[in-house]
Amino acid sequence: MRSIPITLAIFFSVFLGQQTKAQGLVDGFMRGKRHGLLAVTYSQGSYDTYYVNTTEVRNPNLGTVSTQALNLYASYGLDYDLDLIVSAPYVRTEASAGYWQKQEGFQDLSAALRWEAYDYKFGGLRVSWLFSVGYSMPLQNYVIDSPVTIGQGSRNIDGRTMLHFKAGAFFLTGQFGYIRRGKVTLDRIVNYYDPSQLNPNSGTSANVPDVTDAVVRTGITTKHFYLDGWAQRQTPYNEGTNIGPGIPFPTNAIGFTRVGATVYIPLLKKFGLTAGYSTTLSGRNTGKAERLNAGIVIGR
Repeated sequence: MRSIPITLAIFFSVFLGQQTKAQGLVDGFMRGKRHGLLAVTYSQGSYDTYYVNTTEVRNPNLGTVSTQALNLYASYGLDYDLDLIVSAPYVRTEASAGYWQKQEGFQDLSAALRWEAYDYKFGGLRVSWLFSVGYSMPLQNYVIDSPVTIGQGSRNIDGRTMLHFKAGAFFLTGQFGYIRRGKVTLDRIVNYYDPSQLNPNSGTSANVPDVTDAVVRTGITTKHFYLDGWAQRQTPYNEGTNIGPGIPFPTNAIGFTRVGATVYIPLLKKFGLTAGYSTTLSGRNTGKAERLNAGIVIGR
């Protein structure tokens, strides 16, 4: 029987209630021609400490920010070396204190093409070099300048390259990506906002800082189970603002270091259960959040 080449880029992380797909939308395992996978996962996370620039802060007028998300993830092998991946989360986030209104709704639709450019075998070692390009866009017009926002509201292009190593049951994947974020339309301009971040052609739109994203994942995959551990470092590429008095803003430069783990157990040939955990080790203008998730996976 085959080992489990399970695609598990289905976790969530928190930026002051904002959801983003952690570890990118892609991993190093190809689906295979005409093989598909569907995953439905539920995640829950919270934080009571966040970073203003890189300084940890607690705000009694905010309390604990909690986020729940239900995510639909699907991937399909268009060919032996080309996969299509789609993801769409429904997010709800709220604060335990203050006057912030709970936010709820569909966040962003994300899609990516993953191409395995090279696949080499050296004895028992298999090395793959992969590339991906992705695009994401908001599914609705949600609030983007609140501690309990469900997203940034920008349209993004995500380009990545990956090296994937597999020897027996052991694997190691490293990936590096650049996320180009589009401008967003502002509902208002607050008095501490940095005018240099405004679109010079319009005072009602703003620049969302781009980021670079590096992920390392290692683990074991067999016909009986899948287990991995991962680390992610996201860094603002261009200069942005820091969280001002009271609320974040779309132009905030967001960065973080997160670690986590994933487990998948097959119950039937094409059906299994997955669970995961992640925590934030350090950050910039982001919540110091922990997150748990669990879900079902159909396909292979």
